Amino acid sequence: MTKIYKYLLISLLFLPAAGCSFLNVEPFDDFTDEEFWTSEDQARSYMYGFYPTVFSGYGTSYASALSVIKPGTNDDVCEQDQQDLQPTVVPVTSGSWSFSNIRKANYVIHNVGRLPIDSTGINHWRGVGRFFRACYYSGLVFTFGDVPWFDTLCVVSDKKADMDYMYKDRDPRSYVDERIIEDFEYAMKYVRANDGNLQVNKYVVAGMASRYLLREGTYLKYVKGDETMAALCLQKAKEAAEMVMNSGRYSIAPSYTALFTSEDLAGNPEMLMYRHYVDGVLSHQMLSINFTESQEGCSKSLAEAFVCSDGQPVYVKNPMWLPRTYDEFFQNRDPRLSMSIRPKYYIKGMDCKPFAYTYTGYSWRKYMDDSRADKPEPTWTGAKNTTDAPCLRYAEVLLNYAEAAYELMLLGKGTFTQADLDKSINLIRARQDVNLPALKMSGDQPMVNNVAFDDPMRLSIESYTGETPVDPLLWEIRRERRCELCLEGFRVNDLKRWKRLDYVWNGCNPDIRYGAYIQLANYPDRDAEIVLEDPTATEGYILRNTAGQRQRPIARDYIAPIPSGQITLYESKGYHLSQNPEWE
Repeated sequence: MTKIYKYLLISLLFLPAAGCSFLNVEPFDDFTDEEFWTSEDQARSYMYGFYPTVFSGYGTSYASALSVIKPGTNDDVCEQDQQDLQPTVVPVTSGSWSFSNIRKANYVIHNVGRLPIDSTGINHWRGVGRFFRACYYSGLVFTFGDVPWFDTLCVVSDKKADMDYMYKDRDPRSYVDERIIEDFEYAMKYVRANDGNLQVNKYVVAGMASRYLLREGTYLKYVKGDETMAALCLQKAKEAAEMVMNSGRYSIAPSYTALFTSEDLAGNPEMLMYRHYVDGVLSHQMLSINFTESQEGCSKSLAEAFVCSDGQPVYVKNPMWLPRTYDEFFQNRDPRLSMSIRPKYYIKGMDCKPFAYTYTGYSWRKYMDDSRADKPEPTWTGAKNTTDAPCLRYAEVLLNYAEAAYELMLLGKGTFTQADLDKSINLIRARQDVNLPALKMSGDQPMVNNVAFDDPMRLSIESYTGETPVDPLLWEIRRERRCELCLEGFRVNDLKRWKRLDYVWNGCNPDIRYGAYIQLANYPDRDAEIVLEDPTATEGYILRNTAGQRQRPIARDYIAPIPSGQITLYESKGYHLSQNPEWE
């Protein structure tokens, strides 16, 4: 417990400051004396400053908790007003264009050799530093594309060599990707297999590498069209996932709900990394959002994505499927549906106690133990929530493996067999409180219980994207990811890396505008804001998007602009910082 409390307390001291760039950070030697690197405990204490930025969990505020459920515009959460996905002009500043954490990581990498420990220990801490640098650069590359690669400390001076390095232009994305891979591989080789509870170990490194390299590999394939670099990233993502899978240290936990509602995740076999909260020390607001706060609500698109209990998609099982009550809708479905969305409709204006209303009827409950709702704890309200937050779990690693392996097969760089499904997705489906039929392969078609199928929603949506349609089996791999990881902050980046932001355009996917199908007579006290797609009808889908519809996503929606203030700053020093072509 001493280590846990130290983590919590120091995490509070090292909360990141938004918008800080490497150009306005004082040199480390201004606040670090020569005696700092004298023990591993001091090194460990310094490293704790990185944890809240990479393993943020639910954060500590309402906004940070809500950003997990809705990290950006996606097709899982219904919005009233569908604004465009990006600003129409280049912003002057951006909190994402920041190299302060890169600088801190470089400080670690270049100073751990001062520790009075053996080479094994020094390589461990250098590996931890390179791991965090790889994580930060993965975020920068995914957001901005080409970025300047800094692997030594910038020296603030007027010397030309120092100025040339500090104000260097952006390096090619492929070059930075290669450096990221090198950092991850070094960390996977040298970071300790076990360094204590809530500490980065080689399997945490590998799990995060599988996350970021899958994201980068698929982005390079679908958005940039760079299949060579895509294949390299995907191969490394697959290998990293396999390191975790072959370790024998992790397994799928029996309870899906307990992953998100536990006060202490220590000992949970699925946790590679989590954030621990303690009453009076560190707390969050995620549980409040799922309990007492009104909600935008889930979309029809997400709610219908969950398959039936026999493993078949709803429109495969019944092309005319139209459940008119919540009992019909939730009956005989993937159990994760009712574990993520309450199996009853909560309509504004109606008596929804003990829960809050939602504008779509679909009320998210993933982070709430509803069985205890009639006797809420004092820590369940406001900013007092103390349930632990999963940051990296084994199920995600298995999903990363399955997708990376399948994408490599499509690129002609590997094979994908039933064995790959059985050691990844089918382990997740076999979770004790889920227990879905195994996903099988019938040629290039998905199959359950010896019945091959092709979800009609696949071509219905894909036909509007203008891209090559997703393979039927890849569609199901992506579905499994969507349902297993729903409302955990992944969906918006998944849509970007697949070049499928069209899914959040109503011209392609009208289901993002709607909520539950209701009969008005069953909700006589509903609020006037609750309207149907046909306002003259007595039953139908709730129309949540009433205030506007966004334009179709374009190329610039997949890449952020370089802030104009940074470009101007470079120019004032006599240097050039290039803009992304999509934003020139």
